[in-house]
Amino acid sequence: MKALTRLAVPVLAAATALGLTATGASAAAVTIRRDGPTGAPYSGAFRFDNLAPLSLRTSILGINVTAQCDTVTLEGTLVSDGSSVSLNSAVVDDCSSSIGGSAEVTFENLPYDQATVEYAPVSGGRDGTLTFTDSRLRIRADISVLGISATCYYGLGSSITSLTFDLFNPDNPDRPSPTVDEAQGAVDNASLTRLSGSSSICPTTGTASVHGEIKGETTAGSGVFDQTLYATS
Repeated sequence: MKALTRLAVPVLAAATALGLTATGASAAAVTIRRDGPTGAPYSGAFRFDNLAPLSLRTSILGINVTAQCDTVTLEGTLVSDGSSVSLNSAVVDDCSSSIGGSAEVTFENLPYDQATVEYAPVSGGRDGTLTFTDSRLRIRADISVLGISATCYYGLGSSITSLTFDLFNPDNPDRPSPTVDEAQGAVDNASLTRLSGSSSICPTTGTASVHGEIKGETTAGSGVFDQTLYATS
């Protein structure tokens, strides 16, 4: 696997649809806890492992192309009140193009340390949000198909200023993968603005989707991510 810590998204950051606000949601202070709703507050390292492929949809000369990556691991740190979250490293691997050829997706300019968690439950949906507002957030997509190669950079800019992951508690029946009893995070068709790349090849907006489980460390500093996490108000 390739550790992607070279340069400044998301996706993944990630970390919910970018810039989307669910109907009926109201944000509030959050406490991130161990195990369940009455567990001790948790501050420390976390890891996101995808449960579905990361997809980044773009186009080459008007042909729609999706770069799909089967392996995504994001690691960072958080504090229990959600006031400070940092995405420090990302591994994205096993990528392919929807129309053949090759594809790579790279998170650049890590770490992204301008991010917060809020308790924002939605009936029939999420329990909270993780929102990145770091202007360094940048994703590089390298795609080569039909004899054409393109490098496109997407992230946050003047028109798209945040990337939000929806967060789901382990007992939320509406979590993206209901057979996995862990906290989960998801972005669904999140829009990212083009930061650079040929305007004739790279469209103005790219779209990213991914979801996965989120765990902490039972023993701080162990590098073993086996701690169930839970968000409450």
